[in-house]
Amino acid sequence: MSANVGDRIRLHANTVDTPDRTGTIVAVLGSDGPPYRVRFDSGEETIVAPGPDATIEAPGVGRRLATAAGTVGEVAGGAADRAREAAEEVTGRAARAVSDVASAVADRLKR
Repeated sequence: MSANVGDRIRLHANTVDTPDRTGTIVAVLGSDGPPYRVRFDSGEETIVAPGPDATIEAPGVGRRLATAAGTVGEVAGGAADRAREAAEEVTGRAARAVSDVASAVADRLKR
């Protein structure tokens, strides 16, 4: 049984009076499949090696697009932060250079 991060997993109950457990796969820990780290809808997170009583459902296209958009947004936000920091650093260096030149000119004018 192979799954990817973001897929939904349903562990079917073995008795009639026990509900199925459903969750989202948040990490694939094996090199090519199980075990998986699963965050269940109840909030519990655990490692699961699903057996024959489990089914995996890939997310729909809309869900995949939403996940991809979120990832792109995070990456773009990080890039914007790094660009802002670089601009502030360059601006600071330029301001120091202008200040140094102004001080040098003022010193020469005093002589």
